[in-house]
Amino acid sequence: MRSSPNYHHPYTFVFVVILFPALAVSYKTLSATESLTISSNETIVSHNETFELGFFTPGSSSRWYLGIWYKKIPTRTYVWVANRDNPLSHPNGSLKISSDNNLVIYDHSSNTPVWSTNLTVGTLRSPLVAELLDNGNFVLRHSNNNEYLWQSFDFPTDTLLPDMKLGWDKKTGLDRVLRSLP
Repeated sequence: MRSSPNYHHPYTFVFVVILFPALAVSYKTLSATESLTISSNETIVSHNETFELGFFTPGSSSRWYLGIWYKKIPTRTYVWVANRDNPLSHPNGSLKISSDNNLVIYDHSSNTPVWSTNLTVGTLRSPLVAELLDNGNFVLRHSNNNEYLWQSFDFPTDTLLPDMKLGWDKKTGLDRVLRSLP
């Protein structure tokens, strides 16, 4: 009797991670128990892999920003930046969902938050997740439904994407305007 080869070798996973590191650092969502750190070069990728969110330094700058860019375009084209008014000065920061249900960028060098969604939400029905949608919208939502508590489309930078709205929203009081990047 001929035995079939065993492909369940314990080093197979390590081999795949070494050859394809992007598989090890891309997430579809960020839960309240996870964080996205600069030092590990982690990113969140939209389901259709059109957009990617992560930390970056533009050009020869030493400042770190959290932003969204087109994943498949060789020259990075940024479409949204979270902390453009308060960049990190060291590559020692992270993005996480805080205990008060906000997305927060922490500067671990000074142990302080540098950017937050600044939500005041009461009792939550379910755990929260942050997700980068296929249209480039980064959202904070309940894990069991699509009710958005916060979305990047409400705070545009210098790029207008499909499904993004501009102008005054009477219902929410938001004035969505394009702003240049630093």
